[in-house]
Amino acid sequence: MPGLGAVTRAVPFMSFATLFTVAVVPLAAALYVVTSTAWSAVERAVLYR
Repeated sequence: MPGLGAVTRAVPFMSFATLFTVAVVPLAAALYVVTSTAWSAVERAVLYR
């Protein structure tokens, strides 16, 4: 089958992709929470002056 060699070479690295995803997704969620909280605090400070 054409292309099967590329797939068999890529399979061992799939676990590293999973580890990378597990490491990055919580960091992105934390960054989102921090950014939205800071934005809300600045917005309230400006609006309620």
